[in-house]
Amino acid sequence: MMTIKELLLKQFDRCFSENGWFVAVNNAVDGVTADQAGWKPEGSDNSIWETLTHLTYYNNAYMQRFKGIEYEYDLADNDATFRLNESTEQAWRTAVGKFDMVMKEWRTHIDQANDSKFSQPVPTKPEQTWADLIADVNTHNAYHGGQVLLLRKLQGAWDQLNGVN
Repeated sequence: MMTIKELLLKQFDRCFSENGWFVAVNNAVDGVTADQAGWKPEGSDNSIWETLTHLTYYNNAYMQRFKGIEYEYDLADNDATFRLNESTEQAWRTAVGKFDMVMKEWRTHIDQANDSKFSQPVPTKPEQTWADLIADVNTHNAYHGGQVLLLRKLQGAWDQLNGVN
């Protein structure tokens, strides 16, 4: 039988880097150019780039808290987590690299944590354990990963050979 940590790590991997029933975020952004990343169809709230920036922000925030750092949000509201400063190819590559770095570090901290950590309450959300919160974060990553994939499909920029069609 799988432990809570093993289950969370499997879920984390499926959402971040391993396609399963859906395309993982890392695979959904693979090969995306800055122009594709910044594109939004009419009526859409967020681009691929804005969505990735949002995911990086919240994954980093919860990773810091998981490490025991009293991380305080430095933005006024959730909408600010989607905003971009510049839109060059280099800035897009940097954004993808930062997401990858945060996610790999986050996974390492989950993997190296003592099993008892997952039943402890989250300091900023005492009604939730770390296991509950990480499961929610994983679901949040899957949700936005689906949005990224949809945007790629709308652009005609998704090769079905790269994952679930």
